[in-house]
Amino acid sequence: MESLGIKITCNLDKNYIQLIKQSVPEILDKYKDVKSKQPLWEMIKIEIRSKTIAFSKRKRLESTQREVELQNEIDELDRIICGDECLDVEALNKYEKAKKELKELYDLKGKEALFRSKAHWVQRGEKPTKYFFT
Repeated sequence: MESLGIKITCNLDKNYIQLIKQSVPEILDKYKDVKSKQPLWEMIKIEIRSKTIAFSKRKRLESTQREVELQNEIDELDRIICGDECLDVEALNKYEKAKKELKELYDLKGKEALFRSKAHWVQRGEKPTKYFFT
């Protein structure tokens, strides 16, 4: 990526960055016969977009599976905690840890929804109002 003059400075997923860094040389090799820079750039963008979509789908699936696992774990620990007459500190700690991780997943989903919402406003050419931000 550095050889193309592209420097990644934002805080992205390190796995995604690694995927793109590995993909660019492969893409350039695949389209080495294309002499004009404009079609080459378009092909690079198409390839990166397809890899990004696949990566995002896989990441979303993993996130959804983890959410289901956490919800099941919380339900099971809730039954254990509520059913026991003596308080199991280990189960209580696991319960709190699972709830915290699930909350973090929900917070991330909220941030993603906010980002998509802003992108939708920009795509439509509408300016977000004060009402939108509240």
